[in-house]
Amino acid sequence: MNVKEQLLEIIKNEQQDEDHYLTTNQLAEKIDIKRNTVSHYLNQLVKENKLIKINTRPAIFIDKETAEKKAKSELKSEYVSIQSLHSEYQHQDVFASVIGNDKSLYSQIKKLKAAASYPGSLPVLINGQTGTGKSYIARKYFDYCVAEGYIPADGKFVSFNCAEYADNPELLTSTLFGYVKGAFTGADDDHPGLFDDADGGMLFLDEVHRLDPKGQEKLFSYLDTGMISPLGDAGKNKKVNVRLICATTENVESNFLATFIRRIPVQITMPPLNERTINEISALIIYFYIEHAKKINKAIKINNQVFSTLTNTSFTNNIGQLKNDVLLSVASALEKNPQADTVSIKLADLPQSILLTSANEEEVLTPSKADLIIRPKSNVADFLENQQRDSYIKKTIEKIFLLYKQEDFANFKTKSFEAINSLCDYLIFKKDDLNIGELPLELIKNMLNRKVGYLQDNLNNDFNGNIIVAISYYFYFRQENHWQVTIEDSKLVDEIIGKMNEANYIKPVVQLIIDTIGNTLNLYTDEIDQLFLTIYLESVQREKNSDLIHCILLAHGYSTASSIADTVNKIIGEPLLDSFDMPIDIKPEDIAQKVSDYIHVRHVKDGIILMADMGSLEKIPELLKTEINFPIVIFNNVSTQLALFAADYIKKKKPIEAMIKNMNDSIHNDYRIIYPKMIKQDVIIVCCTTGVGTAIKIKDMIKESLPSKTKVVVKAYSYDSLKIEDQENAIKRKYNILTIIGTANPEYQNIPFISIDQLVNGSKLNVLKDVLKGDLNSHDLYEFNDSILRNFSIERVINSLTILDTKAVIKNIGTCIERLNKCLDKRLSNQTVMSLYVHISCMIERIIRNQSLENGPRDFQEDQNNKKGMADIRMALKPLEEIYNIKIPLTEIQYIYELVFNSGNQ
Repeated sequence: MNVKEQLLEIIKNEQQDEDHYLTTNQLAEKIDIKRNTVSHYLNQLVKENKLIKINTRPAIFIDKETAEKKAKSELKSEYVSIQSLHSEYQHQDVFASVIGNDKSLYSQIKKLKAAASYPGSLPVLINGQTGTGKSYIARKYFDYCVAEGYIPADGKFVSFNCAEYADNPELLTSTLFGYVKGAFTGADDDHPGLFDDADGGMLFLDEVHRLDPKGQEKLFSYLDTGMISPLGDAGKNKKVNVRLICATTENVESNFLATFIRRIPVQITMPPLNERTINEISALIIYFYIEHAKKINKAIKINNQVFSTLTNTSFTNNIGQLKNDVLLSVASALEKNPQADTVSIKLADLPQSILLTSANEEEVLTPSKADLIIRPKSNVADFLENQQRDSYIKKTIEKIFLLYKQEDFANFKTKSFEAINSLCDYLIFKKDDLNIGELPLELIKNMLNRKVGYLQDNLNNDFNGNIIVAISYYFYFRQENHWQVTIEDSKLVDEIIGKMNEANYIKPVVQLIIDTIGNTLNLYTDEIDQLFLTIYLESVQREKNSDLIHCILLAHGYSTASSIADTVNKIIGEPLLDSFDMPIDIKPEDIAQKVSDYIHVRHVKDGIILMADMGSLEKIPELLKTEINFPIVIFNNVSTQLALFAADYIKKKKPIEAMIKNMNDSIHNDYRIIYPKMIKQDVIIVCCTTGVGTAIKIKDMIKESLPSKTKVVVKAYSYDSLKIEDQENAIKRKYNILTIIGTANPEYQNIPFISIDQLVNGSKLNVLKDVLKGDLNSHDLYEFNDSILRNFSIERVINSLTILDTKAVIKNIGTCIERLNKCLDKRLSNQTVMSLYVHISCMIERIIRNQSLENGPRDFQEDQNNKKGMADIRMALKPLEEIYNIKIPLTEIQYIYELVFNSGNQ
């Protein structure tokens, strides 16, 4: 056998296991030759019409003869995906017409197909309440076996209800297995049984639990040997080929011999009607009315109130009762007007039992949609919206492609995040078809949790329960639902992923999940899955170095904490809460380790709130394996309300003490706050009215000026954040504030303030040197003095403080200062001039940003003495109003007046 023949043989053998295909690399490994050589021969086989090539990445090859037998039609040599190949299979699946085949009955039908395809067949037991459709699904199973060639076209479907002869076990046995002449009184001749009648076909035994132990023993004897013996001649065995399917309404464990049940590996349960989806119930109602429309050969008009009532009625006897009630409604309406072309079904036509039940319901049904007109040639699909989740997934992806073409990338990201998260909500919360996948949802969840759960440590990322749940639901519904991706869409996917992958940690996470789904769970994946994961994971990320208070919800259960956190984050509009879902038996040490890892990953520095669902977490702080220099608050009895309060206060950037006080006043929940045992750190605070960004620039300049040996920390805040309720106490509790430097004084008690212009002109340099005496020696202070004067040049400070063109603003302010000198008829001192450059440049920036100072200097009183000076200042600054198209408010003029006349710098 040459290499080409070997490859073809291997592919054929692998294909016997349905949908199991090998890639070029895998084939090369199997016969131990180079991949390029294998690829060459595979492409030859495609040209010779012996293989089908699927142009996925990597490409896979399928034996064409085997595929065409399955498709029952001629196939092309190349396809873009497995799904496009499968779409060409011509024969119709018999079960496709069964209502609920893709939802409530999916797993049951899957098992029936497996039983049918097994060599020699497998016996089946259907369990379920009366009226759930056991006989119907048994007949469909027979039709499927015939359609697929497992039973010949002339094979019989023999149905028998064991309850008919339950009181006469001997007669029951003889009916099933036949009897010989003389077996009992009246047995004048040999007589074949139902097994003989069903030979080559299928025997359906309803109410099989009515078989006595001897009858069950005879059945499992047949299951073991394929032989039956007629009553009266135990030694006269004969071979029959019968597919056996049984049904029962009773508990399997208590009504059958264990030896009998053990021999029936395929057992399915038909769900009661009230456990079927609302779409399935609606479809069943419509189906029964269509059947009656065909029978009476007339259109049937169903009042929307009738349809709503039937849909919401709890039918004790399941589908059987629903079928009868539909029949009664048609009969009632037909009797009232037998000559009408259209039979109109109204509420009064429904059985009294349904109407009385509806009358007792708390909610009164109200008309919502138009009446239904059902004709003899109508189809169920004509009346029901397609609400399959796979179509929803496809629509979401199509929406993302459209957004990418229409929006700039910033808007696209925002809107694609919304679309993907809406998809996840739909998949998770619309739980009406959780048995449609070959792989169960819990298996996918557990595998992803095991494979992805460690990423918090390795990739500095969080993958809480809710994220894994969302991804699991997505792949659960994707496993059966793929579509052909066009070349254009494939290019779009590559572009989007390329732009989205700004965060380096997203790409390896996506690849790990794809590998887990493909290699470990053996599910097909394509570029659509990579797109979903990239956008979804990007959407759930957040800033790691946030200065916000952090909050973790800790609750026992697979996704209890994460569900609360996810709900609150959606309401607040920001991912402010984190969560840990914990097993019931988790140890405090393990919780502490999780919290410790979180603190490390999140760089927590301003405080953390822990909310637990039960018990106390008081031991956690002492078990943390990390240095704590921030307060920890522990709440017991976490709730959505408590979490909402926390998220709201975190969003408002309130200090942790103020948050806790307000939350306790509102909810009265038990809590404990733990402050770190440490020596307060000496800090210099830098603040700016235009925001923390500017404060950080000034902070960097001060740090650059300080000697490297200093232990003093410089921290940046926005002016507004320093003025938040209780912020002063919170910062003082944590730090020893030496001084505050900024563009405006937050007026912290007993804390000296140095304005930026005073730092530039050196007038308050002595204050700064005084507060640093405890940390620096005289030589260090001398060097610090020089560094401040060097680093805080007018040009550098203005460049740091504003977005303005530095050279132009210095020139324009210089012109105004010259005008002011002329108005005052004197020259201002160098210190005052330097202060004016800094102050006026910041003033221009503030006015442009609409952040001008609301209040003038404390104790400033406008009177006759300062009226002229203020008029001179306004006149001198007039050119700035024209150049920058601004209006300088009175409060700003008052500050400049104080700087010029009362600062002691003249």
